[in-house]
Amino acid sequence: MTDAGEPVESDGAVNGLTREELLRGAAVGGVLIATGGFSELADAAVAKPKRGGTFRLGITGGGAKDFIDGQHIVAKTDIARLVTAFEGLSYFNEKYKPVNSLAEELKAEKANQWLIRLRPGIEFHNGKTVTADDVIYSIRRTLDPKLGLFGRGSFGAVDPNRMKKLDKRTVRLFLTRADVTLIDAFSQYFQGIVPVGYCPDGLGSRTQNKLRYIGTGPYKVQSFVPGRQSVHVRNANYWRSGQPYFDKVIIIDFPDDTARINALLGGQVDAITDVPYAQLPLIRRRSNLKVYEAPTGAWNPISMRLDVPPFNDLRVRQALRLLINRKQVVQEALAGHGRVANDIYSPFDLCYAGDEFPQHAYDPDKARSLLKAAAREGLTVDLQTSAADTGMVEEALILAQNARAAGVTINVKNLDGGTFYGDQYLKWPFATDYWGTRNYLQQVGVGSLKESPFNESHWDASPNYDRFVSLYRQALATVNVKKRCAIVKQMQRLEYDTGGHIIPYFKNLTDAYSKKVGGFKIDRGTLNLNKYGNGFRTIYFVQ
Repeated sequence: MTDAGEPVESDGAVNGLTREELLRGAAVGGVLIATGGFSELADAAVAKPKRGGTFRLGITGGGAKDFIDGQHIVAKTDIARLVTAFEGLSYFNEKYKPVNSLAEELKAEKANQWLIRLRPGIEFHNGKTVTADDVIYSIRRTLDPKLGLFGRGSFGAVDPNRMKKLDKRTVRLFLTRADVTLIDAFSQYFQGIVPVGYCPDGLGSRTQNKLRYIGTGPYKVQSFVPGRQSVHVRNANYWRSGQPYFDKVIIIDFPDDTARINALLGGQVDAITDVPYAQLPLIRRRSNLKVYEAPTGAWNPISMRLDVPPFNDLRVRQALRLLINRKQVVQEALAGHGRVANDIYSPFDLCYAGDEFPQHAYDPDKARSLLKAAAREGLTVDLQTSAADTGMVEEALILAQNARAAGVTINVKNLDGGTFYGDQYLKWPFATDYWGTRNYLQQVGVGSLKESPFNESHWDASPNYDRFVSLYRQALATVNVKKRCAIVKQMQRLEYDTGGHIIPYFKNLTDAYSKKVGGFKIDRGTLNLNKYGNGFRTIYFVQ
């Protein structure tokens, strides 16, 4: 790290092996065995922590367009890197409950007024103390429509022009409308607090902004080569006493599951994310490895764009929802590591009603009838997918297989992560994707509004959209939980009846790590490996 805080871009080697050797699964004999199975949840290692060492994570789904930004992500590789360097005012704990982080106090003073008070003395990586000015700048950057950041929809109620600095550590927010979900917005992992002047014109490492890697997190970015690897070094001035444990974290991009799993088996990495379910028995047979499995609200939608043919016809969307055998997908794509879903997201939300609606079930005869009514008999479509997340390719292939019974041809296009999440991402008419656990109204904010950064289905093209938004505004302003849930149920019914998502399942996250690593806890939240060991600060090598 230079005096200015700029990283030195270097490829480097890990334990004497080049990155190319790692990607080939160097020094590992044999082949991967495809078997199924289910296991008990992984337990946190009970052992004394050892300080120091280099932790190496193998991950897939990225590419040359990867970036590091404290307030935005696209691929899972972006997430893993974000959490090393950036932190928000609050975060979700293992029970998916919001708790304070950089904020000493974070509360609603009135229905349209919030108070934020920072913990004293927290420093950014460049030594600057975090102040109220940085909080105000961070929220304004999130709301900047030119940047299209992930959190913009979640903070839509905040008036960016009326934020008031009360003192160096305290900010008062004024809302243009009531929003009972604001604490959830502050707790999202992508809502990092960044310094004044941080990347005002673009995403983090895609700019030459001198502050592009500067956060408050447990590790500083030492080097980053998009699509290849990043190196993160311990933040010696980190504000949480005794943390982090590692001297260095290296995050390595792998092109496919085979290379990544072979690297773990051969000891070239210490952990990997998203182990294919069929490979879990192989991992369990290794006495030096452990499976991390957590039941979550994670889902892989198959999204249909409502603004383009043939998916602009409701009958086509309804037919395709009836052309996937959900039980088969759970058993074959997930090897039983999940549960059937009903085209509604956010199963942990208090207002979740997906289980109350009639289950969308496999019915090729009814689907054929709907397609005939829409003059779409013998439909042929391309479905874009990627192995960027466990289950995405498999669910696409099963849908294609199931659809033949109704005379529908689905051509599955399995793309590499860099292409799938490249310039055409969110433009594919028919594509898979992944989402983690979120409460319903928060998920609407980031994925179902016209201004949402990831409006995959282009739900705003629906004739029901205006009513949906009206209900959304009502729900945000309704404090009484019973009344709010009644409103949310109406929103969910609109998506259930006419939406653009096929959601066949909610799945368990399955990762794997070396038994020499301890500190992981079972987490029902949105991110792999216990939120990547809470930004790699709570995990350690055992003595």
